Amino acid sequence: MATLRLVREQRLADLIPPPRHRGVLEASGVVARGRDYFVIFDNIRRVARIGRDLAPGSTRHTWLGTARVGEGYEDIAYSPHTKRFYLLIEAEKHPDGTFKAVIEECDEAFRYKGRRWVDIVFQKQNTGLEGLAVIRWRGGNYLLGLCEGNRCKAGRKGRKPGGGRIHVLQKTGGRWQSVARIKLPRQVKFEDYAGVAIRGQQIGVVSQATARLWVGTFKPGDWTIAGVGRQYDFPRTKKGKLLYCTVEGISWLSADTFVAVSDLSKHDFPSRCDRKAQSIHVFRLPGRRGR
Repeated sequence: MATLRLVREQRLADLIPPPRHRGVLEASGVVARGRDYFVIFDNIRRVARIGRDLAPGSTRHTWLGTARVGEGYEDIAYSPHTKRFYLLIEAEKHPDGTFKAVIEECDEAFRYKGRRWVDIVFQKQNTGLEGLAVIRWRGGNYLLGLCEGNRCKAGRKGRKPGGGRIHVLQKTGGRWQSVARIKLPRQVKFEDYAGVAIRGQQIGVVSQATARLWVGTFKPGDWTIAGVGRQYDFPRTKKGKLLYCTVEGISWLSADTFVAVSDLSKHDFPSRCDRKAQSIHVFRLPGRRGR
């Protein structure tokens, strides 16, 4: 398995102060736009702007908008066509008693513009949509919603590898409706799915538990994957042990380079995982040249 190359990384707390009442930065999603990275957290319902140079003390680093009530977001996406940021809430209790994801919208100044339910039912509140990306197809604006569990299931069934699924979402009235479902190749043996990014027809999906990136080619319109793609390990220790244990959101910077963020290391994880947690990283695919 080829290994990703680290370009640079920085602890998020060295770039932007954690909210006083929270203390930690549980990064869960990122999107690159212009000179900046826009980062969201699953323990804070607010967005941080981080300058691409990742230089501590830069005036580009700041909190945007106002903090909203509730837990945080799972991912963030941006559409240059609608000039909107889309903020994903994994799942909430719907008035009908089921659990469904929610997508909030903000303009470019991060003024809140409303929210819509995603018309997909999940088994549990903490196992819903985990990744979000925007695609433009024949004049229409679509969102790609990545399920956290295999076959969009929770529990043991959701951890059985080989069932990665991405819902194609289209805005219909007051909701986002799933109009198609992309199946990842069965060769993508991920235990979970933590982030998705699109660049043209290049698609990338990251797994937190498996600590691996899959890159493939997808065909908009019929919403299928061409071939099996390629998989890459995140860098490991000299003994081959996991080092990047909590990677979540990703965003392409070029054909061979992407930015990622890492969540808080869990209490039962090895101590080495703390070294890369709550951080922002830039990686390059091995043996590729950007364009």
